[in-house]
Amino acid sequence: MIKVFRRVIASVALFAIIAGALRAVFNWISRTDGDEHELWSDEEEREEA
Repeated sequence: MIKVFRRVIASVALFAIIAGALRAVFNWISRTDGDEHELWSDEEEREEA
């Protein structure tokens, strides 16, 4: 039972590390190269509003 508990905790920790790394990568991409990596341009957002 303890092994199962340790594996669940390790899985959650691994997921948290991966999620944090993805968030850091996306934040880094959004700060570099201006608007080249944006999914929607500011003009498209203004047209929809």
